[in-house]
Amino acid sequence: MIKSILFPVFLGLLHCFEADHVLAVASVSNADSKLKLHFLKGVTWGIGHSIPIILIGCTFVLFEIFLLKKLPFSLEAIVGIVLIAAGIYKLATYSKTDKITENHFKAMLLIGLLHGLAGSAGVILAHSTTEVSITKQLLYFLAFSLGSIIGMGIIGLFIGKVEGWFKYIKKIQWLLPIITIGYGMFMIYKYT
Repeated sequence: MIKSILFPVFLGLLHCFEADHVLAVASVSNADSKLKLHFLKGVTWGIGHSIPIILIGCTFVLFEIFLLKKLPFSLEAIVGIVLIAAGIYKLATYSKTDKITENHFKAMLLIGLLHGLAGSAGVILAHSTTEVSITKQLLYFLAFSLGSIIGMGIIGLFIGKVEGWFKYIKKIQWLLPIITIGYGMFMIYKYT
């Protein structure tokens, strides 16, 4: 039983290190915040990411209805558009001191929700094809989500620390937003 819970937690932690996840959190971070706030922003992103995985996963397992089956567009491409917008926002606000507000947390939650929607199909379908009980499948989604929440909190801490270094190295502050914009363009190209 312990393995069946720890393995999806570990997978959720690993899942956090995908480039679009790290860049999404980094593009909404700022250098003038306390590390605790960076951790909480990462956790907020992780909660947003987990909501669709749990809801869509439970709906699929309990009712055999896959809610994202007939979407006329690619959610991954929309994630690319959001990354481009976040990169542009980051470039435009580098010169301003930008304290964390409730709006930062709302943005993190929404960006996390979008990423969770875009990635939920793979998580749900990959696991639901195994022959396990409904209870174990639901526990898998919850444990995976817990790993994602913890992992994004850790990434938020790391990004907060790096952002603190970047504020002293003015010549490379533009690098992260440019990478974010470039990766967003890549996602649009790849998924359309």
